[in-house]
Amino acid sequence: MEKEAEITRQEESAADNNLLALDRWVIKLSDGVMWLFVIAVLISFYEVIMRYFFDSPTVWVHETTTAIVGMAMAYGGVYCYSKNSHIRVTLVADMLPAKAKKVVDIFINFLVLAFSITGLYAMYFVTYRAVLTPDGSFYLQRSGSAMNSAWPTFTKIFIFLVFSILILQALLHLFVKIRDFKNQG
Repeated sequence: MEKEAEITRQEESAADNNLLALDRWVIKLSDGVMWLFVIAVLISFYEVIMRYFFDSPTVWVHETTTAIVGMAMAYGGVYCYSKNSHIRVTLVADMLPAKAKKVVDIFINFLVLAFSITGLYAMYFVTYRAVLTPDGSFYLQRSGSAMNSAWPTFTKIFIFLVFSILILQALLHLFVKIRDFKNQG
């Protein structure tokens, strides 16, 4: 049992050494991002207490929680891609020879890059409209709720940044996969 644990630790250490600098940065930053979920739970708990014990519901908790969790979930995508722990359906790939698996992996990374580029392209227009008026002056898009917060703008900017990071990750991962494929023949 102890020997198996040591082998697992060695495999994890080797995997960590193979991470790109951007991946390590994303994983490190996730230590802070994970606290967004804790904050969302705490303010939701506050809302429950205020609403049901003091008959004084808030106008800001739902909107704030939705924005915080939405941003944290968006970050989860780049985190999973950094750790190579995203969900894969490997039914077909498992039947392929090693070289064909590497080609499929390169193709999948290309698809991630294409998805990221189109996502960033779409988010550019959404974010642009959230921070600039038609005449080009700066403003923050509001939610239109009782709170009328700027959370929609902050969320859109955050998702735009997440897609930017995902493009960099996809490019770097694609280059590494192609380099490894060429080096291993």
